[in-house]
Amino acid sequence: MRKSKLITTLLISTLALSSVLTACGSKKNTTDNETEVVTETLTSADGSSVEGIELEGLTFNSEAVDMTDEMNQAIENSGLAGTYTSATSFDFNITDANNEKVQPNGTVSITKTLDKLEAPEGYTTEYKVYYYNPDTNSLEACNTTYEDSTVTFETTHFSLYMYFCVCYDVDKDVVTNVLTTDEGLKFYTASEYASYMVEQEEKKAAEEEAAKAQAEAEAKAQAEAKASSSNVATNNSSSNDVANDTSNSGDASSNDTSGSDSSSTTNSSSSDSQYIKAISLLSGDDLTDDWQLTWGNLESTNNKQIFFARHKNGSPTAKGRLIVFNSDLSIARMTSSCGYEPGQEGFDKVVETVWNTALAHGID
Repeated sequence: MRKSKLITTLLISTLALSSVLTACGSKKNTTDNETEVVTETLTSADGSSVEGIELEGLTFNSEAVDMTDEMNQAIENSGLAGTYTSATSFDFNITDANNEKVQPNGTVSITKTLDKLEAPEGYTTEYKVYYYNPDTNSLEACNTTYEDSTVTFETTHFSLYMYFCVCYDVDKDVVTNVLTTDEGLKFYTASEYASYMVEQEEKKAAEEEAAKAQAEAEAKAQAEAKASSSNVATNNSSSNDVANDTSNSGDASSNDTSGSDSSSTTNSSSSDSQYIKAISLLSGDDLTDDWQLTWGNLESTNNKQIFFARHKNGSPTAKGRLIVFNSDLSIARMTSSCGYEPGQEGFDKVVETVWNTALAHGID
């Protein structure tokens, strides 16, 4: 009897435990109290996309925005000048059924495919995205990934964002300028571009000097031809004695004219002396009249042989020129465009680059 009762008790206990274990298992696997997170993707008219939650019924907009002076200043304020190859900006936003702009609920991912930069073999390209903060006029880095030229970044709000394309040459130096030429794209680092600009300016100055010299030669030849024609007509209408007198008079006139030319040359030299003497470091050409430098228009830099000549109407790409002198400051030897002004962040770096270029070309 006791044994039968014990067996019965054990069976009841086993059933109870089984029931408890079954209940616990059901609670662990149930999804009744869990909220399923569903992400949605919206695509803009230009093919960009945003992925996040609670986006149903909304419209995603992506619009390219021109770089403003304030945005360029934000790049400098953030210490990013000269660290990228190209920069583009976009305004991202989402609107509701009433066309009112709204902000996302949580973090979203924005994906955009940019124009691919066809860099030379051995060059590498990467992409970075920054939020433009108008309150601090600075840039804030975003968590960014990319595959080829398709770039994705994360954010918690919609606003203006800048995309930096950063191309590195085979030496891992940043390409700062890409120019389109008849031979295709040309890639330059900061120092290479400074040398290129110097060569282009001196080439232009040499071409202008050659054109000027040719025009002067043609004008002189025309004047001589006119004078010769006049002398022939006078000789044909005069007697021999008069012709001799005319010849003597012509000699005297010639001497006087020579004196006049000498005076003119002296005046020209005197006129030239109002400018600082300029001899091209690369070509050796006298560019005094082309550069037209005066000490009153030059500002000193942190390099005693380099001075800044400010453009009257500066632009974001050319505030003025950097002039490199020889060691005793008697001759200007090289000039290079400068996108910064003295005191601006980045100006001293350009001065250093120009000086290294001058040293490479043998400045004394």
